[in-house]
Amino acid sequence: MKKKLFLVIIAVLAALSGAYASDFKFVFGDLGQHAEVLAGFVPSYLKAGAGYTGLSLIDGNTTEIDLLVGGGYNQRKVWQNPETGKVMRTDPVVYDVIQTEWELRFSQGFLGSAVEGKDLLTLTAGYSGRFEVNRDSFRKGHVRQNGGDFPIRSLDEYIGSDYQGVVYPDLRGVREHLGTEFYLELELDMMDDQKMYSNGFVASLEAEWGPGLLNSALDGKADYYSLTFNAVAAYTPFSFIEDGQHWFSITFVDRVNVNWTDGSEVPVYIQGPVSLGRKVRGYNTWTYNTQFTAVNNFDIRFAGPSWSSIFPRVNLFLDVGYGFGDYFNSDEKGSNFLASTGIQMTVSFFDFIDLGYQVAYLFTGEKFTDGDANITTSFTFFLDF
Repeated sequence: MKKKLFLVIIAVLAALSGAYASDFKFVFGDLGQHAEVLAGFVPSYLKAGAGYTGLSLIDGNTTEIDLLVGGGYNQRKVWQNPETGKVMRTDPVVYDVIQTEWELRFSQGFLGSAVEGKDLLTLTAGYSGRFEVNRDSFRKGHVRQNGGDFPIRSLDEYIGSDYQGVVYPDLRGVREHLGTEFYLELELDMMDDQKMYSNGFVASLEAEWGPGLLNSALDGKADYYSLTFNAVAAYTPFSFIEDGQHWFSITFVDRVNVNWTDGSEVPVYIQGPVSLGRKVRGYNTWTYNTQFTAVNNFDIRFAGPSWSSIFPRVNLFLDVGYGFGDYFNSDEKGSNFLASTGIQMTVSFFDFIDLGYQVAYLFTGEKFTDGDANITTSFTFFLDF
């Protein structure tokens, strides 16, 4: 069953990737998985759409309009006391979310990159919206290892029947949220991406804003901003290509990610992606989630051979990260240093899905679900950079 479902998903994505001709193209957004649906082995959430490049405002540079939609069923596992914000290293709040998203963005390129076919600078402005319904986990009553053996309980038992959203503002009242966000990004692109290998440099500055006035239509609330600097450098010292066939390559990749996120009501869906535990591999999303994070991820990637757009990849990594400031929506302060190393063994499909398995060794801190264990494992769906 798992194999059949996965093959159906891959077939659909392959068809979509070749379905748009001329001025239209397939645009991938995101994948998500629910840890209780087939052990997180297959995606339970997909965001994708179409891009239109037929409009040209500057000769020689790309003008693009993208429309993406997403939907699915995800699990969230949050580790702060819902009233005080104090970190809980055992027995987190576990619940499910029925999630729908939509996004409209406009991008304009400027100047010519050293990489043929690319713009040196791209300015993107966008709007994204979402409607979320938060509900009890469908595995309520089952015991799970969350820093110890704890049963998954109902949201009423975790946060009460009339929660006011002190730490998790999107869980107020009936736990439904209609969200709105605006964002602006400037990207410098000198990266030559060739599926199995990369050479060059890419960097971006992004500002996101979710105004409280437009995030209060339902019980769930949000009022936040987020500033991110992200830079990736890649170098391929060895590649073996014969008659257009990519057989093998070794690539060094390094990423620096710096983020500041704050606001009077930072919702759970914003807390997760910027948490230090999400960015340093081997740890948990929604852990070590202070206002400021700075992370360096270093990879050595061994890829090949390639069959069409599918190829195996072994990725050795070393991550270090530091965070400080208030834990979101609280007066609790924290300062955390995390470091990990490990290996990811994946199969890459169409160069944006990397399905495989990860083993990490934690030098500092702990993965909250596994307590003080130094070695952690997980499935992977895609590389983050």
